[in-house]
Amino acid sequence: MVQNPKSLIDEFFAALSERCELVLHTETVSHEVTVAPHATSDLPPGKAAVYVFTLPSTSIAPAGPNRALKVGKAGPNSNARFRYQHYKSRTANSTLARAIENNPILQPYIGIQELPNDVGAWIRQNTDRDNFYVDGERRDILSMLEVFLKGYLGPVFEGSLSSNAR
Repeated sequence: MVQNPKSLIDEFFAALSERCELVLHTETVSHEVTVAPHATSDLPPGKAAVYVFTLPSTSIAPAGPNRALKVGKAGPNSNARFRYQHYKSRTANSTLARAIENNPILQPYIGIQELPNDVGAWIRQNTDRDNFYVDGERRDILSMLEVFLKGYLGPVFEGSLSSNAR
């Protein structure tokens, strides 16, 4: 799971205030974590989210405990993206499942010795998921929060790693 999410949210808002001259209350972002094994849920009505998949605190993979694997965002009309697309490699190009499948060199780093038939089941069983919720109308905050979390957490699978061919 993401370590110290409250401090991370505070730091994000301090950066917004200092660098972007946006003054918002930290209550604008709420946080929820589901630990491995986790189930998926719907995006709450009227909300958007930045989500983070991490290895659990008990992980013995070389990547280490709490290592971020993927950071993404889902707008208020993107429930499919939020709920299930990252668990299936064929639903979109930039899913966690596709990134894992397409990067065999990184599989042992995250604790996969042999690629399972159902990568989505492996994700549910072996990752924690943090959701940071914002008001669905605040797409500016949503995008900046995603960029901030990617920079702060340095996820293993980002950008072109999601869609590389083997």
